[in-house]
Amino acid sequence: MATLTVGANQQFHRIADAVAAARDGDVVLVQAGTYVNDFATVTRKITLQGVGGMVKMVATVPPTNGKAILTTASDVTVDHFEFSGVKVADKNGAGIRYDAGNLTVTNSYFHDNENGLLAAADAQGTITIRNSEFGHNGNGNGLTHNIYVGVVKQLTIQDCYIHDAVVGHEVKSRALNTAITGSRIQNNAGNASYEIDLPQGGNALVQGNVIQQGASTSNPVMIAFGEEGNLNPGSTLVVRGNTVVNDKTGGVAVWNATSAPAAMDGNQAYGLGSTAKTLGAVTQSGTTALASRPALSLASPVGSSVHSIALNLSEDYWQGDAQAIISIDGKQLGGTQAVTASHALGQEQTISFLVPLAAGPHAVSVAFTNDAWGGTAATDRNLYVGSMDVNAQHVALGAALFANGVLSFAIPPAALSVGSASNAQAVLPTR
Repeated sequence: MATLTVGANQQFHRIADAVAAARDGDVVLVQAGTYVNDFATVTRKITLQGVGGMVKMVATVPPTNGKAILTTASDVTVDHFEFSGVKVADKNGAGIRYDAGNLTVTNSYFHDNENGLLAAADAQGTITIRNSEFGHNGNGNGLTHNIYVGVVKQLTIQDCYIHDAVVGHEVKSRALNTAITGSRIQNNAGNASYEIDLPQGGNALVQGNVIQQGASTSNPVMIAFGEEGNLNPGSTLVVRGNTVVNDKTGGVAVWNATSAPAAMDGNQAYGLGSTAKTLGAVTQSGTTALASRPALSLASPVGSSVHSIALNLSEDYWQGDAQAIISIDGKQLGGTQAVTASHALGQEQTISFLVPLAAGPHAVSVAFTNDAWGGTAATDRNLYVGSMDVNAQHVALGAALFANGVLSFAIPPAALSVGSASNAQAVLPTR
């Protein structure tokens, strides 16, 4: 496994070039910044990790493959990426186009594309989306959506905010199994159609979400199930423990177009009558009608930015290598590290970590744990902390530990700030 880096003063300036060079198991660390028309197709099992904030992938021209900014056809993880601006000739472009494999998207943001995420069919494939936001995707023809997934084995959406699709649906899934949990799916004041569309049924769980239908929606149904027929095997729908808010006159919570009863259990509902209005075979129990409209959160679910923290260490060797424990804010990172680089020979050993950090002050600590002294300068084990690299910023330290103890170093706030000169925020070259 190799680590490849992208950004100003990194191995690669373009994401596409790093992706082309990557092999199975590699991690591509991309410095936060704006990357314009940097289109890539991923055919290897890799991780794309934004470092120091969001990696903003912006399309101002159609992607070269006519599909998406990022096209995935293998097992791919994407974290802290933002996708916007995709338009193509067939009006079906996407921030990410999934063609096959197992795709995981976390802490990412898709907005103002024809589709946010568009997935082809792969009956053995899986798509997992967590802590991500999809908003204002769709080109207005009703055929493009925030999320549109074909017949895959499993679609999992967890702790996301999906909102304001343009005429199309907030979520449309043909997956054999769909689980949507802990998320906010809201039209707000927009004109989206269904909040959740499961046109071929499937084994579906909708649980613990806030689901809101706006007054200007183009369709009064909030959750549609099986309305296109050609049902997936064993189609069942469970809608449990959600807060359902309807602002549309004549709104319908669930439309079940299959013959197998859908189950609504323990939901709270506003604007849908004393029991939530449904169509088709729906068994409903434990619905609580809310007297007042609950406040809706518009907050992004994207978590703390991931930062690259690297310590450059060396030692004086005597009867064994120096050992160090590295911590951030008192929390140990990894295990005890053996330092083998010779200080006398001018060598340094880089020990690096990816750490999610919120805004605010942070400190890195280095503990020397196995000092040894034989009575002379030649029989003395010591540990040196030459410098640290935080994202793209190099910090000289020049510190030493001649006995067991701990040294702490403040992380420069600018090194963690999206938009700082050290974080590759300049617009990088187009293809």
